[in-house]
Amino acid sequence: MSWPRGICSLCQIAQEVNGVWKCVKHSDICSPSEDFDTFHRDGDTGKWACCLKGFQVRNGRCVQPPPKCPPPPAPTGLCKSSVCAKAIQSSKMESHLRQAFAECFPHDELHFDSFVQYQLNSLDMSINLFEKIYQDEQRVLRGRQPQSSSPAEEWSNCSPDKSPCKWLSLENNSNPKRLAPTGHEKMTLPNPTKQLSHYVYPFDTWVTKVAEGDLTLYINGKKVMPHSSGVDFLIPAGTVADDVLYKSQSGTMILFYGSCSSDRPCVGRELVPWTRGVSDKRFGQEGEIDVEHYDTDLVLTIADTENTSEKYTVYADGKEIGSTHGRLTLGKDKYKRDHTNRVNVGSGAAGALRSIANDGVWGSFKIPRGTRKITISDEDSDYDFAFEYRLDEPCACGRY
Repeated sequence: MSWPRGICSLCQIAQEVNGVWKCVKHSDICSPSEDFDTFHRDGDTGKWACCLKGFQVRNGRCVQPPPKCPPPPAPTGLCKSSVCAKAIQSSKMESHLRQAFAECFPHDELHFDSFVQYQLNSLDMSINLFEKIYQDEQRVLRGRQPQSSSPAEEWSNCSPDKSPCKWLSLENNSNPKRLAPTGHEKMTLPNPTKQLSHYVYPFDTWVTKVAEGDLTLYINGKKVMPHSSGVDFLIPAGTVADDVLYKSQSGTMILFYGSCSSDRPCVGRELVPWTRGVSDKRFGQEGEIDVEHYDTDLVLTIADTENTSEKYTVYADGKEIGSTHGRLTLGKDKYKRDHTNRVNVGSGAAGALRSIANDGVWGSFKIPRGTRKITISDEDSDYDFAFEYRLDEPCACGRY
């Protein structure tokens, strides 16, 4: 087996095996639903990644391969009709070109042949270009039409293994947690982000196996049945972490994800990683995020970091979208300050994820396409404030 391009960079990370430092020759980046042969550095994030099975890598991004041309005569995208294709390839077209330009090359047959071939290739490329323009125009028009709620259409662009759409990864930089081998025994499953005693899961959470190895989960002694993907296990909100055990004879690696709900919209491709936002109330400015260059719906997630105490209201072009809150298991009390768990979670991406997973203050909101500016407001204070936010595309397959 030949390793994909880029694996050498990953292999610069050494690991100790039996007292000897050796190169890592396997990747825990690829999940079972992804193709290891597509291992690449993402053109947007710069992180190592793999594509879903059936996708290809092009310019540092995962793309679907071009569709096969339908039966003639209907052209689709870059698939020219049979009449057009035959016209370009026919000797008649070449004869016309030779008759028209023969006098331009009276003593140079070799260059004349090159000239004719160049013109034929240019004609072919021009037709391809116009077909591509047509294809893009049709895609834009389809995107502006109301989305169908038909499950069959909804899943047509989804993961081939039907893995569930998810909210955010709860680990900083999506770094997997390594589970030690248990043999035939059981061990307590570590909780998301920073390890805490007496941890309680604040919302429904997916545990996803992202490496080789077996994994069985138990909650209160009862075996948890995996999702149809075979690698995703759901831990319900309010579950005490000490009641979640796992068994893995060989050990494996996992990631935690929030499940999708109206409070946690399903996300697809990351657009803006965790970024610090600030207000400037001296000039009458709340926290502002410019999004006018995006031609899609967005998912905005914000988190109060450092000492979690502020409550923010989110506006899209002046229209209120929602407010940040504490843990979701509080019900309606999640919006009340006196129910907020005030804890120092740190700053940056790690602080934002601790705020979300470890009882801080946060919120995740769908921002409609066409929005020009998002405003984050702390209307209960005259002081400047800071927060962490990120932007993602919605998951095309998500119900929420």
